[in-house]
Amino acid sequence: MSNVRTEDTLAITRTIQLVARAYDHKRHRELLPTLYVEKARQHYWLLGHFIDFSFPEGIDRLVHYHERCWATQHLVAPPTIAFEGSDLARVESPVHAVHVQIHHDGRRTNWLLGGYYLDVMLRQPDGSWLIREREAHVTYESGEFVEEVRLFPVLADYRTPL
Repeated sequence: MSNVRTEDTLAITRTIQLVARAYDHKRHRELLPTLYVEKARQHYWLLGHFIDFSFPEGIDRLVHYHERCWATQHLVAPPTIAFEGSDLARVESPVHAVHVQIHHDGRRTNWLLGGYYLDVMLRQPDGSWLIREREAHVTYESGEFVEEVRLFPVLADYRTPL
C-alpha cells in the first residue's frame, strides 16, 4: 500500500468519525454539510423500515431524532475500504449506536442499534473525502425509539444532574 492510500484511508476514517461526532455532539447543521457532498443520498434501512435522510432536508430529520435523545453514542469501527480509481472509494463500517431518552416523568430508556454504514466517498481537490451516498443497514435493535420524551436540542452538560 502506498503512502497515498494510507493518507486516503486516514482521511476517509476521519470523515466517518466526524459524522458520528456531529450526531453525538448535536452539531448536525455545522458539521454534516462539511462531510457530505451537497445533495448526498442517505438511506437508512431500519429493520424493514426505510427512512430517507438525503441532503439537504435529511439534516432536519436527523435533528428530529437526535434532539429526542439526552445523549447518543455512535461507535463506528474502523472501515473496510475498496478504492476504485484515485477519487472514489466504497466503504463499509460497522456501527453500534446508543440513544438515551428521558421521559417526562424522569425515566430513562435506551434504544440500541447496530449494523453497517455503506458509503460511497469522493476525494476532493484538497485531499479530503466526502460522502456521496450512505446506506445504513440496521441489523439489530434493542428497546424502541420514543417520540414523546424530553427534548435536548443542544448537547447536555453531563456533569450536571437532570
